[in-house]
Amino acid sequence: MSLHGIRTVAALELRQRARTSRWPVVLLLWFLLVAGVTSLSYAALNNASVKAGPTLYDVTTFLVLGLSMLVVPSLTATSVNGDREAGVLATLQTTLLTPADIIVGKLVSSWVIALVFLAVSSPFLLWAWVAGGIGIGQVVGSLLVLAFVLAVTCAIGLAFSTLTARTVASAVLTYLAIATLVFGTVIVFLLSFFLVQSREQVRYYGIPDSFWAAQTKNDDGSISPDSVIPTVADCRHLTREETVIHTERIWWLLPMNPFVVVADAAPGRTAPGPTAYSGVQPMRAISIGARSARAGADGRERQECDFGGGGGPAALPPLQSGPIYPYGLVFYLALGAGATWLAIRRTRTPVTRLPNGTRIA
Repeated sequence: MSLHGIRTVAALELRQRARTSRWPVVLLLWFLLVAGVTSLSYAALNNASVKAGPTLYDVTTFLVLGLSMLVVPSLTATSVNGDREAGVLATLQTTLLTPADIIVGKLVSSWVIALVFLAVSSPFLLWAWVAGGIGIGQVVGSLLVLAFVLAVTCAIGLAFSTLTARTVASAVLTYLAIATLVFGTVIVFLLSFFLVQSREQVRYYGIPDSFWAAQTKNDDGSISPDSVIPTVADCRHLTREETVIHTERIWWLLPMNPFVVVADAAPGRTAPGPTAYSGVQPMRAISIGARSARAGADGRERQECDFGGGGGPAALPPLQSGPIYPYGLVFYLALGAGATWLAIRRTRTPVTRLPNGTRIA
C-alpha cells in the first residue's frame, strides 16, 4: 500500500462522483432540511425565553447523525461490485495498484464526500455555540466523533460491496447492518431486561403501610377525606421487596450504538442540574440514560417522603457512571479495521472463486 496509489484511486473516485449532477441537488436538500429544522427549533425556543444553544446543538447533531445513517451507506455499498459489473475493477487490478490501494482509496473518497455533508451542517452547530449555553469544545468534539463514525459506516458498506456480486444485495445488507447498530442494540438491550432482573429488598424513606391501615375508610375501601394527613414525623426508614433490573450487566450493548457514542463523547453533557437543562435535548438524554444504565441498580435509600423539605433526608441525584464513549470508539475502530481488512482480502488477485454470472472484465 502506498500513499500515491491511495491518492490516485481517491482522486479518480471523487472526479467520477463530481461529474454527476445529483450530488449538488442532494447537498442542497440536505442543507435546506437541516436549516429548516434548526430554524424552527430556534424560533420555538426564542419564544419560550430560554437559552437556545443546548437544544439547537442536540437537535442539529441528532438530525445530522440520523440523516448520515441514511445517506452515507450509499456512498460505498455498491462501490466494488458496481465497478466489477462495469468491468472497471479488473482494469485497476491489472495496474501497479495493490488491493489495499484500491480499497483504502475508495474509502477515503467516500469519507471525503461524507465530510462534505458534515461541513454543510457545521454552520448550524456553530450557530448553537453562538446562541450560548455550550462550549466550543462540545462542537469540535461532536464533529470529530461524527467524522469517525461516518468513516466506519463507509468501511461497512465497502466490505459488503466485496462480499456480494449484486449491488442491490450489498446495499440491502449495508442498511441492515446500520439498522442493527442503531435500532438492534437498543431492542436487544430492552429485551434483555428479563435476564437481569430479580426480586430484592429495596430501602426507602416513606409512609409505612400501618399508617394508611389505621385511617378511616369508605365503604368502597378508599381513604376517607376526614383521615389524618401524613407529615414528616410519620415517615420511617423501611424496606420492601421489588423487582430490580441490573442494567450494569448488559450496558456494554449501548456503546455499539452510534447515537450513544456521539452523544456521550461531547464534554460536559452529563452533569445533571436544575440549570443545565432547558428545552428538548435528545443527545443529552441519551448520554445520561446510557451512563445510568452502566451505573446499574441504585442501591441507595429512595426518598418517598417529600413534604417540601424539613426533617427528612434530601433526595439523592441520579446515579451516574463514568464515560462510556471510549468503549464505543474502540468497538467502532475494531469494526472499521475489520471491515477494511475484509474488503482488501476480497479484492486480491488472482481470484480463486467467483459467483455465477460475475464478470472479470
